[in-house]
Amino acid sequence: LKPLSPKLRCMQRPQWEWPCARALRRRPRADGPSEGGGAAEDRGVPAAGSMAAEGDERTELEHDFLDNAKSFSWGAVESMLRETPDLVNVQPCGRWTALHQAAVEGNGGMCKKLLGMGADPAALTRSHQRPADVAKGTAKEVLTSASAPEARPDGPAEPPAKKAKKAPVYTTSISAAVDKEYEQCSFGEIASAPTSALQGVAARGRDILKKFGVKTVRGLGRWQFYRMAKAIVGLSALEAKGHEGKELCALAKLPPSALQGLAGWADEELGKLHVKTIADLGNWKLAQWAEWIADVADVEGPS
Repeated sequence: LKPLSPKLRCMQRPQWEWPCARALRRRPRADGPSEGGGAAEDRGVPAAGSMAAEGDERTELEHDFLDNAKSFSWGAVESMLRETPDLVNVQPCGRWTALHQAAVEGNGGMCKKLLGMGADPAALTRSHQRPADVAKGTAKEVLTSASAPEARPDGPAEPPAKKAKKAPVYTTSISAAVDKEYEQCSFGEIASAPTSALQGVAARGRDILKKFGVKTVRGLGRWQFYRMAKAIVGLSALEAKGHEGKELCALAKLPPSALQGLAGWADEELGKLHVKTIADLGNWKLAQWAEWIADVADVEGPS
């Protein structure tokens, strides 16, 4: 007879014999999230209480809006502005405005639309750049004329404004881990930013992680299933060499859905992020980066 595979050996033993019994799935779950959302457990996500710390809904909305602008998804940008007009000049974490993104794309037509919706041509990035400073092509012409004195409404001339004091610019020195837009942010700001702030996540990864209730960098670093997987991987390295039953090593080779609380559909979704086993999840560099950033943010002094 052929020896049983690690997975079959796991299944044939009573769960109470496993040192990580509470970490294992106890019963089959649905293959996909319920249509109406359903209970958090059925969707393979933490309970609502732990998700409440994910951040303010308004901030999430602002980041989603700017992510659409950054990917030049102008249809989605216009749709969001029709529903929530005051998004036009938002800059959470000091990000580029939608007008900056239209300018750098060289999209003069979109610049005109945004200006008509109230976009501020004088808005500054963290590096003190206006939309006109990063503009290309036809956008440069549109923004240059919008910033010209004759483009402003008639009225008494205003006295020259005092030179504004420049805000401090923070340098994280972790440019290999975060998107360029966040390189000058404090660790606290990066921790509160959407997961797409990490290099390698992008919009696709952000949308996949949202299905698990993970919306921010801090949320990814504190994600209970990553932490559970990381503990299993770390402890498996301590199992005695030559020991006949290496339970933790076997468990680390199972798919993520073997963890209690993750449904079967989680394997397919996490597979799109190249996470196919519990070991992959525990060693996932993006989650590790997020964890380190969250740790530093928690002890970081006021900016």
